[in-house]
Amino acid sequence: MAKHRSSSFNDAGEGLFNKRETKIQEVQDVQQEHDVQDVQKRAYGTTQGKKGQHAKRINMAFSDDNHEYITKESRRKGISATAFVNMIIDQYKSNKW
Repeated sequence: MAKHRSSSFNDAGEGLFNKRETKIQEVQDVQQEHDVQDVQKRAYGTTQGKKGQHAKRINMAFSDDNHEYITKESRRKGISATAFVNMIIDQYKSNKW
């Protein structure tokens, strides 16, 4: 007489679709990061390796709190601190209070 056993197929295949969705999300995250970097290059210019071309620079001092905020938020967003500060300034200009 045959034993009544439950199929373990569902248990074995349970993680397959989650892995695929995770992989798709990782690819989308990488593509978004590259898009952000491309926008940064277009907006702020690329001067690396070009003789005689320099980006405008300002040496600025920040309070400890603001410096920590800029570095943490820029890392969280995956962009440079310069790009983050420029983004804040662009948003401020667009509000025109």
